Amino acid sequence: MRLPPSVQQIADVIGSDKALWLVRQLPPCGKRARRRNLYIPRPARLTINHRLVALLGWSDAWALCEVLGGQTVQPALCRYMERAMASRRILALRDLGMSPREIASEMGISDRWAESVVDARDMHRSGVDVEIIAHSVKISPLTLGYILDIDVDPGSGPIKPRGQARQPSPQFDLGI
Repeated sequence: MRLPPSVQQIADVIGSDKALWLVRQLPPCGKRARRRNLYIPRPARLTINHRLVALLGWSDAWALCEVLGGQTVQPALCRYMERAMASRRILALRDLGMSPREIASEMGISDRWAESVVDARDMHRSGVDVEIIAHSVKISPLTLGYILDIDVDPGSGPIKPRGQARQPSPQFDLGI
């Protein structure tokens, strides 16, 4: 599973599940609701009453302090991971024998999304390339990788790549 670099540095120390959980527990910081800040103290300054110890436990907090101590990290929220986990629930319900329509009404999602996720997994199981699946069911390759829990080429981009950037307009000297 590929994580953003700001979360991956935490996951390298305490594991990806704990890192994702930690990021979700952080309160918003500043004017932007999506911004999170995490100060990791140096090991000598870590106390049993520190918030990091309350969130992770002593051993994980200590390990994080040894590697990233003295830094302030602004981890990404990883909302797409939550959406992928919800989409994995679609597959679990499908394995229980529910139809995509029943899954959609159970989870409060569209029939089309439930069908797309189920179709994507079926196509992957039959050996179709991830890029082809992504284009046919209109899910980005990266999101598809998270849903199906498979590794995707790091260079894979959005389904519809953006066109070329416009040339900047010429600047004239106004002589002011």
